[in-house]
Order: sequence, then C-alpha cells, then structure tokens
Amino acid sequence: MKFNVITIGSAVKDVFVQSDKFYVEKSERFPGNEDACFVLGGKIEVDQPVFGSGGGATNAAATFAKLGLKSAVVAKIGDDVTGKEVVDDIHQHGVYTNLMVTSAKGGTGYSTLLTAANGQRTAVVYRGVSKDLSVKDMPWSKMQADWFYMTSLGGNIPLIKKIFAFAAKNDIKIAWNPGSLELDKGSKILEPLFKRTDILSLNHDEAALVSKVARKDLRGIIKKMSSLVGGVFVLTDGKHGTYACRDNECFFAHPTDVPVINATGSGDAFGSAFTTGMMQSDGDIITSLRLGTLNAESVIQVVGAKEGILNRMPGSRRLASIQVEPYRIH
Repeated sequence: MKFNVITIGSAVKDVFVQSDKFYVEKSERFPGNEDACFVLGGKIEVDQPVFGSGGGATNAAATFAKLGLKSAVVAKIGDDVTGKEVVDDIHQHGVYTNLMVTSAKGGTGYSTLLTAANGQRTAVVYRGVSKDLSVKDMPWSKMQADWFYMTSLGGNIPLIKKIFAFAAKNDIKIAWNPGSLELDKGSKILEPLFKRTDILSLNHDEAALVSKVARKDLRGIIKKMSSLVGGVFVLTDGKHGTYACRDNECFFAHPTDVPVINATGSGDAFGSAFTTGMMQSDGDIITSLRLGTLNAESVIQVVGAKEGILNRMPGSRRLASIQVEPYRIH
C-alpha cells in the first residue's frame, strides 16, 4: 500500500485540564517571560477534562486524513491499555495505524496539559516508549509514500539520517518540524539535513536559536534560515502571523482575530495543513499559507489538539479570507 504521506514522531495520550485557577504571571526567570502558577497545598476545581491522542505525528496525520490524503503514522507505543486507546483514537480520525510500533517494554507516553484562561498551557509529560523509536523499529518495507512528515524524534540523529537516506533512495519528499532535542545538535549536523529538506517549519524562537541571529531581527532570521534550507522555509510566529520563503521569494500570512481557547496542537495543525497545500496545489506557497492558517486558527478555538481540525478542504472563498502579501528579505 502506498500512502500520500507518512508521519514519523511521537504518539501519546493527552488529557487537557483547564481552570481559571491556573494563573499566568509575568517573569524573567524562564523563556517566554511568563510563568504558569497555581496555589500549592490546596485543591483546584477544573473544567471537564478532555482526553485524546497526542504527539506531533498523530496530530499531523489527522490533518492530512481530514483534508483528503491517505496518511499513516510511524510512532512507538506500549503494549498497554493507553496504547490501545491512542490507536483507536487515531483510527477514528481516518489515519492508518498499521505502521505503529508496539513495545512490550515500557509504557505509552502520557501528557497532562494544564491550560490557563488565556489558552496558554504547561505540559507535564511522561514520554514513555515514544522517545525510543529506533532504526530497527522502523517498518521500512511498508513505508511507501510520496511524502514523509517528520516531527520530533528525541534528538535521534542516526534515525533521522537514515530516514533522509531512505527518502532519497525512494524519491520521497520530506517536510520536517524538528523538536528542541534535534535543534540542540548544532549547525554542523543540522545544516546538511536542512539542505535536503523540502519543507522546514520552525517557530520564531527556534529559528533565532538555529540561525544565531538576534530574536528581534526577524528579517535577518528569515534571510539566514532561507539560505540554509533546500526547499521552503516556514517561520510561525503565533498571533503575529506566518512567513514562508522559497529561494528569494517570501510571503507573509496575516492572522485573523480568533479567540484562543487552547494553543496545543496549533503548530502541528499549521505545518501539516501547509504541507497538504503544497502537495495539492503544485507547490503554491500562497494557497499553502492560507490553508495552514485556517487549520491552525480552527484548532486553537477548541480544547484538544485534534478537535478543531478542518473536516474538509476549504473552498476558494474561505481560503481567500486569509490575507497573504509578499515579504522582502533583501
């Protein structure tokens, strides 16, 4: 069986816990200059918890499936009740689960997402076996696809290099949304991989870290990262919009003023929908930015990483509602 896209990364169980008793305080002690706070030693009333599958690979695969593509997930789960719940949930979103890897040693990953009233959250994460996906685990003979969509792989560079080599040998394109453990590996390791990446997606902070350009110099960051990536470079900047560049051609997508109920999964939603747009529009960046923005903004308006995913490709009028304009980096 050949898939349109196979996502590779983590699969975990998510529980979203929301309360107006979770406070956000300004602080310079941590990145982002904000702390998540709650009273120690007491009981906190919460809203109805929301359960579902999580992890970048499953979130992205759900978007691909709902937008009409045949998608499958490669991720590692435990041989336990939680793992079965994750597989069942992914399957309900229309994703093929026959490439999932089950481990008899260790448990399925689990995330508790403490969500404040402004939609921002702190994740308490048990990664379980999701972090242990290895070269020998991969169902290589079954990984027939037009695209691979890679999310965080726990900094496993040997596995990442093997995926790139396999993709090159089998004429498979790669979209990559690396995690912090990959980005910490440094330019000597990352830059050769970036040159072989068809779509690289980073947020503003990640791009500043990798480019070694001051965070406030957004244009400089985008210019540097665009020079490092062989294909399209995407920079997401939350409520400030999104940028995408190929060669010397760059565009900026304006956000719309939608309420943020929960930001979890928004990056996965944007990246996978942007990639869908590139696949279905013959590489049109403007269409892809619009589709990514619509999907991400739909996700942040509800609790859960998958509940708000678009159920179908939007029509041309809805796509055109997202304003996109050229962005100069020279």
